[in-house]
Amino acid sequence: MIRGAFLASACAFACLLAPANAHAADMAPAAPPPTAPGSWTGFYLGAYAGSAVVDTWWGKGDGVLTPRSDQILPVLGSATAAVVGGQIGYNQQVGQMVLGIEADLGTGSLHGTARCGFDWTSACTSDTDLIGTLAARAGIAFGSVLLYGKAGLALAHTAFSASGKSYQGEISASQTATGWTAGGGVELALTPSVSVKAEYAFLDFGSTTPTLADATGRSNLDITQSAQLVKLGVNVRPGGAPLPGTRAQPGGAGQGATHDWSGLYVGAHAGGAWGRDEWTDATGFLAATVKTGTIPGGGDSMGMFGGVQGGFNLQAGAWVAGIDASASAATIGAYAKCLSDNVTFASFACRTTAKSLGTVAGRLGYGFGDALVYGKAGAAWVSGTVDLHNAYKGPLYATDATRWGWLLGAGVEYALTDRVSAFVEYDHMDFGTSDIAITDGRRSATVSLDQSLDLVRMGVNYRFGPASPTAGPAAPAAPAGWSLEAGARYFLSTGHGSLDLFSPMDRNQLNSRLSYGDTTGQAPETFFRLDHESGVFLKGYGGIGTLSGGKFIDEDFPPGEIPYSSTRSLLKAGSLAYGGIDLGYDFIRGPSGTLGAYVGYRGSYDKVLAYGCWQVAGNPDVCADTKSGKRPVQLVLGETGSWQALALGLNGRLALAPRIALELDAAYLPYALRAGYDNHWWRGDINPQPETGSGWGTMAQAVLTYAVSDRFDLGIGARYEFLATTTASTQFPADVPRSPETVYSERYGAFVQASYRFGDIAPESAPQAAAPVKAATAPAADWTGLYAGAALGAGKGHTTYASPFATPVNGDAVDLGGALIGGQIGADAQIGALVVGAELSGAWTRMVGTNTCFASAPAPAGFNCGTGVEALSALTARLGYAFGRSLIYARGGAAWARQNDAFNTHPPHPQRLSAVGTNTGWTAGAGIEYALLPDLSVGLEYRHYAFGASDAVEAPATPTLAGVSVAPDTLRLDTVALTLNYRFGTGGGR
Repeated sequence: MIRGAFLASACAFACLLAPANAHAADMAPAAPPPTAPGSWTGFYLGAYAGSAVVDTWWGKGDGVLTPRSDQILPVLGSATAAVVGGQIGYNQQVGQMVLGIEADLGTGSLHGTARCGFDWTSACTSDTDLIGTLAARAGIAFGSVLLYGKAGLALAHTAFSASGKSYQGEISASQTATGWTAGGGVELALTPSVSVKAEYAFLDFGSTTPTLADATGRSNLDITQSAQLVKLGVNVRPGGAPLPGTRAQPGGAGQGATHDWSGLYVGAHAGGAWGRDEWTDATGFLAATVKTGTIPGGGDSMGMFGGVQGGFNLQAGAWVAGIDASASAATIGAYAKCLSDNVTFASFACRTTAKSLGTVAGRLGYGFGDALVYGKAGAAWVSGTVDLHNAYKGPLYATDATRWGWLLGAGVEYALTDRVSAFVEYDHMDFGTSDIAITDGRRSATVSLDQSLDLVRMGVNYRFGPASPTAGPAAPAAPAGWSLEAGARYFLSTGHGSLDLFSPMDRNQLNSRLSYGDTTGQAPETFFRLDHESGVFLKGYGGIGTLSGGKFIDEDFPPGEIPYSSTRSLLKAGSLAYGGIDLGYDFIRGPSGTLGAYVGYRGSYDKVLAYGCWQVAGNPDVCADTKSGKRPVQLVLGETGSWQALALGLNGRLALAPRIALELDAAYLPYALRAGYDNHWWRGDINPQPETGSGWGTMAQAVLTYAVSDRFDLGIGARYEFLATTTASTQFPADVPRSPETVYSERYGAFVQASYRFGDIAPESAPQAAAPVKAATAPAADWTGLYAGAALGAGKGHTTYASPFATPVNGDAVDLGGALIGGQIGADAQIGALVVGAELSGAWTRMVGTNTCFASAPAPAGFNCGTGVEALSALTARLGYAFGRSLIYARGGAAWARQNDAFNTHPPHPQRLSAVGTNTGWTAGAGIEYALLPDLSVGLEYRHYAFGASDAVEAPATPTLAGVSVAPDTLRLDTVALTLNYRFGTGGGR
């Protein structure tokens, strides 16, 4: 899952700091030592963090899992999670060819669910906790860069289980499956003994037939499994020749004095956490509630924490041993369905809420100059509330509990001054299985909980005691030939999502829609960027946080629900995680900036929880009872979704002024996988309801930074992300085909950040490429002349409908989101600092959205409306002001949109009516353009588009809509794009 990207991002720069020594920032850099001839030959070992997707296809079974003869099998259950692991291998280099063998083993909590068995009334779950490979590697070395492919054997350990309507309890089995793997990646040599790699691997475990059993029966079930892994790792070679293209640090890494870590220290930290709760058993009155059902249930936890720590170190040479204790306030929680009755479908909602946690651990580390790499082990505790209640009617049983367990972790600490240091750390906590006492005042019971947590924390320490005998930390250095920027962000965002569910018998008939909006997301985030003097770069980011506020809307449409129903619920206690890893190359490196392209991975995860239920459309049968005081605080609905996507993008870094830099990033996500599940807590027969699908997306980001010093930057930025499915479905427990779905997810917001730069790259061909903030003063740009270029970006929009009926409880407007890829041609004339020009632009766009319209029409009301913007073009004039190599400008003019509007009617003749036409309107916007080279500029541009009514959609054969236009009467769009322009006949600076 995306938590893997967060973990990889946090750990990546930590691993890279360890081998680096220091040199003075204010001294003129000495001539670099000669590059070692080097070789990739030798043994190596290392570690990795990343994200995994495991697909389990459930086929035919026997016994209680015997399907009907007409059920379409197999069915897919997908699992995504973070993975961590290690590898060991050997390479042999002959010329440019590198051959080798590598073994790796990783672990994660990969839980997937699908419907199976007779009439799809069973829930089949998979839990993969170990994944490994033994593979041959073959690659081509280009100096310090190794491109390789790999193929070999694969294995995975998975536990399977099933529970369902026709039988009591849970049947289960576990197995270690073997298969094959193929993949590839890139490995970058950082120092003579350390390299970092980014890798993708596909694993196929073939088909097996495990026997799922309990004390009362057994069933054989055909299962096919495969997996995909994206990994970011670091390798260390303990001996042999230095890696090619590397050179020792000035003075030799590790040869300078090691920082003095001895003494007492205190500090503070913050971070994100995720984990897994497994409810495994129950006694007393709780066990009695599920005599015809099953007890086990599990849920994923997520949240944030922050607190203080203190400890004491003893140092002998470069070795550092100590003890460390921490205490944190936390908001980490998870819901799980448990104690389910397989006849009545009644179930309990079991929840943990961690309010505080802490550790007491021993540490052992090794110092490299001003960096300390350490491992830790010891005890951990978590304190909070454990509660459970009948999912439909209560009552709530709650108790406070403090649980103890064990801890394993590792991290890197770096001395910023003689007494102040910063660190990043990963910890795994396991609290085992324990029985928790529950009482309702009259009866007693216990429930068994198995709980684990994974944490990534960042913090600072202050060391007491005498001053260090060394000269104190100098400016940090990255490995020779590399530059590293690493930092932290706080991301404040909002967003919305929707899931449209269509009839399995007729794709034109919308049965229901779940949607949520106005959610506030808060997340701490880590990020890094590693640049090589050749132009190769590796960057990543990741965050974990919370979602709160907003509203959840559940709509049901005729004929499945008559009359139309719309309910409202309150959102709270949700969670989100996200991240990405990119490998790219700066193909342009000018005196004051860079422009590059990359291929990468993007992922996002969100879980929203809805409390209370209020009918707002007048349906007397759905949430119409307002007497219950418990409903406003009772969990009713939930929607969880995760996306894994391929990213193709552009990245530009521009030095606008001596201390001000602008970084632009835009990516199109041509292929994305989605896995999710819906929780209807009042309906145990469809809780959870697994969902699978695939689609596409887009992402855009801009960051403006200010260099407080040569090393330390502060910045503000904004980010937009949109994802949509092209094919998705879910299987309900009945003898029907899968129900088609359409899913949209949008999130956007702003962040503040702080970062620190390690090392400087100054290759002779592009002396300022990797540190554009330090760019020397360049001649002013001349903007006069013809230009042609391209644009890559994203947009969001809004349509409205002219309804003659009363103001609806929901809808009559559609929110759109999506991507744009386009081009432009134009001409400018510069008069002093003023620039005037004209431009013709056009773009392929993929902006889509759906919502309810005419919900207040006479019954049957509540229709499905949607819009897709397929292309945009504009003819605009612009007026700008030039200074240095920058041009800020405003523009406006005429615009055209290729618009596809659709409308779904109700039975008895459901149909999708649509119209495609060109809409005319206007556009206005503003931007900044920067002359990266004399004839090449990079820019950031915002545009607002406004259009009137679109072409009429065919009138539906619905009496209640006679004479009503069902096409949008307005369309508004807001776009942002990274632009790239080439200027013809320019002579360079003025």
